[in-house]
Amino acid sequence: MPGGHPTLYLRQFALPRNGPATIEAERAYAFHYSNALFAILDSNLDPAQQTAWLEHQLASTPATWKFVAYHHPAYSSAPGRDNTAVRQHWTPLFDRYHVDLVLQGHDHAYLRTHPLKDGQKVASPAEGTVYVVSVAGTKMYQQAARDYTAVGLTNVATYQVLDLHISGNRLVYRAYDLDGTLHDQFIIEK
Repeated sequence: MPGGHPTLYLRQFALPRNGPATIEAERAYAFHYSNALFAILDSNLDPAQQTAWLEHQLASTPATWKFVAYHHPAYSSAPGRDNTAVRQHWTPLFDRYHVDLVLQGHDHAYLRTHPLKDGQKVASPAEGTVYVVSVAGTKMYQQAARDYTAVGLTNVATYQVLDLHISGNRLVYRAYDLDGTLHDQFIIEK
């Protein structure tokens, strides 16, 4: 997963410097907000270099809610794409430590998976992780039919709203287009 150096991005933001010692500071990091852990990973770098750090974050957090974000999706929506290194190194940890929601990009078509565990559909988010691929720009890709797709959209830019009562036990997720039309929603309750 080659990628250029995010020089401009890193100059614009003061990001946490608590990421893996194996990569440049601010490329991956974590923070807690109330009862939620947010882990930000850099899929332009070797996922293996971030795996031990990610496991430590997920294993040691007292947070009820766990969210992970990175660029290249573990479960791709685009035809011919398969980010096996991301899936091999990170999704077993998402399963083991029950990450609630994984936010991804890169494929330029909206996709929300069924809740997944070990790559297989499970009955509810209480049993697995939901993965979202989103696009907010004007560049759009085709989307392949996948067994793991719960909702797939092409040629529509979306934004997501997470209504999370962090100290509570309910997350309401909604995806809207630029005109404010609701295209997808689900609820996770703990």
